[in-house]
Amino acid sequence: MVGHFWELTTQTSYRQEPDEFLQRLNFGAAADIKENKPLSTKDKGWNCLINFFCHFVFDPFSDIYYYWLSIISLAVLYNFIIIPARVAFNELEQGDFFTTWMVIDILADVLYVLDFFASFRIGFLERGLLVTDTAQLSKKYMKSMAFYIDIFSILPTQIIYAFALSHTTKFVPPLIRLSKFFKFHRLVAWNDRTECRTSVPTLWRVVTLFTIMLMVMHWNACLYYFVSTTVISPKENRSSFIYPPEIDDEGNPNKFASTAMKYAVSLYWSTQTMTTIGEMEQPEELWEYVYMTIIFLIGVMIFASVVGSIGNIITNLRANRSVFQDRLDHLKEYMGYRNVGKDLQNRIIRWFDYLWAQNHTFEEEDVLKYLPDKLQAEMAIHVHLATLKQVELFQNCESGFLIALVLKLKHQVYSPGDYVCRKGDIGREMFIVKQGMLQVTADDGRALATLSDGSYFGEISLLNVGKNGNRRTANVRSVGYSDLFCLRKEDLLHALNDYPEMREVLKEAARQKLARDAKPQQDEENTENERRISFTNSVELADTLGKRLEDLEKLVLTLAQEIKTTNKSVVSLQKQLTKVYPNSKDSSSSSSDSDS
Repeated sequence: MVGHFWELTTQTSYRQEPDEFLQRLNFGAAADIKENKPLSTKDKGWNCLINFFCHFVFDPFSDIYYYWLSIISLAVLYNFIIIPARVAFNELEQGDFFTTWMVIDILADVLYVLDFFASFRIGFLERGLLVTDTAQLSKKYMKSMAFYIDIFSILPTQIIYAFALSHTTKFVPPLIRLSKFFKFHRLVAWNDRTECRTSVPTLWRVVTLFTIMLMVMHWNACLYYFVSTTVISPKENRSSFIYPPEIDDEGNPNKFASTAMKYAVSLYWSTQTMTTIGEMEQPEELWEYVYMTIIFLIGVMIFASVVGSIGNIITNLRANRSVFQDRLDHLKEYMGYRNVGKDLQNRIIRWFDYLWAQNHTFEEEDVLKYLPDKLQAEMAIHVHLATLKQVELFQNCESGFLIALVLKLKHQVYSPGDYVCRKGDIGREMFIVKQGMLQVTADDGRALATLSDGSYFGEISLLNVGKNGNRRTANVRSVGYSDLFCLRKEDLLHALNDYPEMREVLKEAARQKLARDAKPQQDEENTENERRISFTNSVELADTLGKRLEDLEKLVLTLAQEIKTTNKSVVSLQKQLTKVYPNSKDSSSSSSDSDS
């Protein structure tokens, strides 16, 4: 029952809806988490609380243990900073300061005691499993060195210090509380876990380094003032090496008498000494020479450590940039040696600039190769989850098949105007659009369709579904910068050998996509055919009407010719009648008028 109380309160206050896509993959971690049953009435109240404390065990890798370490580390830092200052500067043990320190000391001591008892319940791994048996945990802790260190750090020094103050009116420095420093190992453990958890470990190392350096300078400043006020020569023979006098010739406090000035001067001297920067007062007494020699040696060690650590940190900060810049420089030299055109050089340089701007400066295989295959697959699924959930081709696939495929996906970046594939090319890979926009174009450059995030193409030729076999059926061109996942044919076939039933599933999904993509094109072709047939019919009808008009024109001309011939016959007949009947001139004239 590890952290049962924490898990119970978390689950009742916030419950996240499970992701169906991730549930289908079933990596196994979720299957091990059992739902907590609600507590019955008899388990509530004191019984529940007692049961919780009797069976509670810290998981050393859990968040609650990390938060507990953070609280203990604050108490340790308080003792590391305040105790040397209180020993050196008497003013901090007077007035309101004293009350404040007493309260905080008691709180820190309580945290130390609680941590001592909590250490009996810190689990550990044995054969890969978390040991939660309290007897084994206690036995292991009592055999460790941390057990004796923690006992020494929780000694009731505050009671002894208060007893010493109650029996004297003189200043009693809290030297006895220096035993609290032995809890330092908890601060180290917290720092190690923070460095592993933080997303900027390099920055955290810088902060840790400067904290250690400031802490050592703070201790040296307190030690300098403590030695200056403890080992003091007579006033007339006072060494210029130690802290300046705090009283002037008239017996009044001068500017060096304030607590702030005391600490500022001591810290300045400590910084100047340990960094060996600037001129310092020359030692005069033997103890001053010994003290300065020790401080110089410590300062040299700290300075060397700081310089080396900062150098490593700066190198690590620019490691990716240096490797990336070396690749670009080598490529520039190669392009210059081969006399590559300026246009192509600019395109390649812009492509590198895009990679750097999008943090695509490292290969995923190099980062994930240290993880086992199971964790690699889980990491890849979670990183590419938003893209994979939009790919319809993978919706009905088995989880094992998806895990096998996701490890084979290769990231590729295409520049604006680049052709990912051309019609008629042999298809050896399929592509999934992670980010960007691409266009499916015809042979004349017309855009037939647009592909965006989650779209995929190339599976038709990869699975030999279409009528063109393994040939590309269209041109695909990148509109802007496009991030794609590439799945090679040999990787797909290797996965299909282990999951042969998935071949038909993928083919069926590809056929459905092909049918959906072909339906608008078929409708367009049908509309074009209808338009063509209508135009052909219109042309044929126009030709028929033209021919009918020509026939009608010929008929009219024929009738006109016949009428003309008839008129000539009538005129000839009139002349013959006139010769036979000359006396009927008038009647013939009237008849001719009527004829006309």
